[in-house]
Amino acid sequence: MRVPGRFVAVSALTAAVAAVPALHAVPAAAAGSADPVYLVHGVQWDGGADCASAWRQATPELRGQGLRGPVVMWGYYKGDRNCTRKYDGGRDTSVKELGRRLAWDIYLRHSRQGRYVNVLAHSMGGLVTAAALAGVRKYGGRSAAWPPYLRVRNAVTLSTPFRGTTCSARYRQCTDLRAGSALLRWLAASPNPQGRGGTDWTLIGAHDDTRVKTSSALGMKARHKDVYAAGQHITHVNLHHLAGPGNWKLAWSADYGKHVHRTAKGKSPLRLAAMALATTSW
Repeated sequence: MRVPGRFVAVSALTAAVAAVPALHAVPAAAAGSADPVYLVHGVQWDGGADCASAWRQATPELRGQGLRGPVVMWGYYKGDRNCTRKYDGGRDTSVKELGRRLAWDIYLRHSRQGRYVNVLAHSMGGLVTAAALAGVRKYGGRSAAWPPYLRVRNAVTLSTPFRGTTCSARYRQCTDLRAGSALLRWLAASPNPQGRGGTDWTLIGAHDDTRVKTSSALGMKARHKDVYAAGQHITHVNLHHLAGPGNWKLAWSADYGKHVHRTAKGKSPLRLAAMALATTSW
């Protein structure tokens, strides 16, 4: 696949927030949706991720919620392995460039054929996803470097640092991840990036995540926000592996944070994510 040349009210939820159900203003997906699901992993300072290992619990959850479309484990490091597809980038490849590459993959394989996709992303993968939609919104139709539009029905992020995180490594991606970075300021200009037909966002975080604070994980405008209470050992490294129903304590909002609800019988992070991707009316 050829890609054009390189182009170079959250405060109320900080204590505990989240998202679950509500009617979404996007094209309705039938039960057992055939939409492809893109899985986008997080940053890897050792130069590569094992996609199959990173998402080993995700596919059963997606199938359990009736998602029968292709599961695309999309990688972006040259050292990535066991991925469906990958772009051979590196740690010094900017997040915006990774978003541009993801945008072209989605557009060429699905959007231009009129097909919608869903995206589930962990950590920096959520910034890559947001960059894909924000870049198309800003440059699509104006620059040949970006596709003209994307069709992304639902996007779910797991502990994505929308407001940055601490990072001391000497790589471009580390610079992008820091609070106040040029990338995060650029993304803030598109606080709820949308694809053609609408994109419904669900942000998930956890108070036991010491790498990405909940204020950062929930730091983008989104209708649905979920945050897991402290003391449940839900961390940055296991959030995208926890599956099943369970009885998790979490707080959630389904109206952009206007009303926060709490439950002690919440589903696991991957179960919530699969539910968010499976339908447009929870």
